[in-house]
Amino acid sequence: MKRFVPVPGDLIIVDFSEWYALKDGDKLRVCENCEWIDVGEELYVAPRSQVNTFWGPDYGQPDGRSPEVMSTSGGPFTTIKIKDLDGLKLVGEETDTFWCWIDRPRAKGGMDRHITVAVWTLPILPDSHYREMVKHGCPTHRDRIEAENKGGEVKS
Repeated sequence: MKRFVPVPGDLIIVDFSEWYALKDGDKLRVCENCEWIDVGEELYVAPRSQVNTFWGPDYGQPDGRSPEVMSTSGGPFTTIKIKDLDGLKLVGEETDTFWCWIDRPRAKGGMDRHITVAVWTLPILPDSHYREMVKHGCPTHRDRIEAENKGGEVKS
């Protein structure tokens, strides 16, 4: 597999997260291409542990003929610019779980799908809000977590 950017469905392991919603070492799900992102320039992502993703045809198991759509629910979500992902590296593949409808009527429910997706690593997930807080000496989510772990309060 030779790719230079993640595509919807892929996972990104983040070593150091500046985004409050993702812990260091956790995975991001690259979500569907929404109408408000610049495809090829931005990624729409969410913490993998906090989302479920539908990926399949309108109903029934994927058959290779029916168009498939992706829809991720849960969140929180964020948009990141690909050019800001310094050190992004494709490291392999893993099987991940998605779901789709079993059949019509939908009262029959959904089923899990296991799909092999690309896995990437990223040294730092940038967040401009985090960097502005640090720049102005304001406490960040990291400061709050560190203080809570030590049983204290955040100093402003």
